[in-house]
Amino acid sequence: MTVPRPRTNERITALRCLPGCAVQPAARHHHDRLLTVEFDIDELLELVELAVTWGELDYSGVGVVPPEQWLDFAACHEWRDPDRAARIFSVATDIALRPGGRQAVYPLLGEVATAS
Repeated sequence: MTVPRPRTNERITALRCLPGCAVQPAARHHHDRLLTVEFDIDELLELVELAVTWGELDYSGVGVVPPEQWLDFAACHEWRDPDRAARIFSVATDIALRPGGRQAVYPLLGEVATAS
């Protein structure tokens, strides 16, 4: 399968799904983009941004693979570097599903911000 890279006309070869990939049809575009996080830094950043804002914004009307499925998603696909892919989705899942408030320290500003 090939998918278009956002922001360019270049096409890249995505990795194939293994049996058990249960992404809903409405989230297929996001599914295809997630397959590129291993080598596309822009998509990796999109995943991190989604993880960071998951508890703050309403994604119910958006066709995305939710964080509760990211580890299963990683397990149901072939990756160039399976350990790296597992780390990517584990960290993103941890960020998105971390309970309670988060504290962000901004050392250059000397301030601490708390998000609930």
